[in-house]
Amino acid sequence: MKIGAFIIMLTLAAPAMAEPLPPLLKEIESKYAAAVTLLVRFKQVNDVAAMKQRKVSSGMIAAKRPNKIRWETLEPDPNLLVSDGRVFWFYTPPFDKDERGQLIKRRTSQVQSRVATALLSGAFSIAKDMKIKRKNDTTFTLTPKPGTAGTVKRAEISVNLQKKIIERVILEHKGGNRSEITLSSIELGKKLGDEMFVFTAPPSTDLVEE
Repeated sequence: MKIGAFIIMLTLAAPAMAEPLPPLLKEIESKYAAAVTLLVRFKQVNDVAAMKQRKVSSGMIAAKRPNKIRWETLEPDPNLLVSDGRVFWFYTPPFDKDERGQLIKRRTSQVQSRVATALLSGAFSIAKDMKIKRKNDTTFTLTPKPGTAGTVKRAEISVNLQKKIIERVILEHKGGNRSEITLSSIELGKKLGDEMFVFTAPPSTDLVEE
């Protein structure tokens, strides 16, 4: 059974605070913090260097501060990541009616990092101990110090200057892997019930506790 493509969630180590945020990123972070919730559509392009493969997926992301997340991939292979801030659920539904779904359940403390979702939701303070450089008017690069960010060697954030919203995040990994996440239909401050951020497995599901 295939597990969803959540590699970017699990390959970063959470570093410690170093450089202050640039004023624009600080302004965007404050805007997102005041909104509390975020609901967006996403398109994700993962390039896997070793296999010379590119996988394109799309779906919806919902986030609710301080630490709730729902990352639902709808195409081409449905899967779901949900967290209520205490537990992470990674669910892959069955491909055929005779198969069973698979659920991985982990405590939040067992998930090394939530950097990708943090950057997408404007929680830029997660970019701790990274060198932040403005590439152009709308793009910032974040370079972690050696040994502080797992396999990630570089991140990039693109923002909309007029709307003060995040439109794209790129993560470049050691070994040549690359993830690009583009956001659209961005809604800030939309009412999102806490029930969105819990998961109850369907009956025909195998639970994998890690």
